[in-house]
Amino acid sequence: MRVWRISGGTPLEGNVRVGGSKYSALAAIPACALADGECVLHNVPDILDVQSYLDMLEACGATVRRQGSTICIDPHGMAYRPIPSSWSEGLRASTYMLAVQLVLFGRAEVGLPGGDRIGSRPVDLHVKALRAMRAQVGPSEDGGALCGIASGLCGAHVYFDQPSVGATIQAMLAAVRARGETRLDNAYVGPFIVDLANMLRAMGADIRGAGTSTVRIRGVERLRPVEHVLIGDQAEAFVYLAGAAATGGRVRLDGIEARDVGAGLSKLEEAGASWTTGPGWVALDGPRRLQAVDVQTGPLPAFYTDYHPPFAAALTTAAGVSRIVETQWRERFGYVEGLRRMGATVDVRNHTAVVHGGRLHGAVVTARESRAAAAYAIAGLCAEGSTLVLGVHHVERVCEHFTTKLAAIGAQVVADDILEAAATLDHEA
Repeated sequence: MRVWRISGGTPLEGNVRVGGSKYSALAAIPACALADGECVLHNVPDILDVQSYLDMLEACGATVRRQGSTICIDPHGMAYRPIPSSWSEGLRASTYMLAVQLVLFGRAEVGLPGGDRIGSRPVDLHVKALRAMRAQVGPSEDGGALCGIASGLCGAHVYFDQPSVGATIQAMLAAVRARGETRLDNAYVGPFIVDLANMLRAMGADIRGAGTSTVRIRGVERLRPVEHVLIGDQAEAFVYLAGAAATGGRVRLDGIEARDVGAGLSKLEEAGASWTTGPGWVALDGPRRLQAVDVQTGPLPAFYTDYHPPFAAALTTAAGVSRIVETQWRERFGYVEGLRRMGATVDVRNHTAVVHGGRLHGAVVTARESRAAAAYAIAGLCAEGSTLVLGVHHVERVCEHFTTKLAAIGAQVVADDILEAAATLDHEA
């Protein structure tokens, strides 16, 4: 089992290249399956979720080639094949294969998805959108999969009861080759939605309004192959920004636009950091000590829920008492137990984390989801002594080369075997 061993006390300083957006990649890969020929994606992150999706497409007959951050996907050999839960249980974006299979084959079967354990994430909005487009979608007989049939998808008016990244992407993938026009109201507003729309437009799709709450899509008969560069990952970028702010360091991030992490930068600035930006980069200077702030999560462009755990970790050393209200995932507070083991005073009341700034010490902590693991990395960088982080595979699902990038900007972090890391901690003690 791999773990991280982190020694605190060193500011983060230097340059980091942010990997491609996980959400963009996991939408672009199934979109390639809808093309008439081989598509080329650049700036694809080297993460486990991406590899899982590529393995899934290959198992369905697609030809996949990868060289570094560039992936070529040729869907010509694809044939209908049920997606078993053994493929989908660790990858929430596997649900997009519902739209892909319905478009290509008129039938679909996809095992229920997995992903981070941050609370119930139903697929009812996905089902609602596909049913509106005249697909018959429902659970399998054993309840372990979603099944669907459609003689041909048709444009429809879809209102989402709440903005949903996955349901918006699902509906877009279904609508681009449906008959007639589809209108999505209360659609998710995020840079990765715009990125997908830009890619689909380059393939010949007729999409208007992406990046707003109303998206209109007029279906076309075919989509041509495309070469597309994915945008940078907002959540990964924020981890390095928060780490630099918490340690009083200075980092420059390449491959990210300030507008895509705007709310995060605003809150870090409110807490005492300063930042500058230019085309394709953001630089941040951390203060001597962060100041307490209050924040509430929300759908982008509000303060992103994925920023919440790393920001909470940074605020454990701030002057004063901070409050983080979580409105998106009510069970996102799994990171709190580990921070308490490191000496933090964090109370959770009515979906609000109340963070009392103080001092941290090293401890052994276990991450249950990806953003919690990133939070423990930031806390470890701020703590006295050494911290051992278990459950790091969650971050490897979503952030490429995480410890390598941290080490390159001064972090004392080693990815190690659990027994060797534990022995080192015992010796230091």
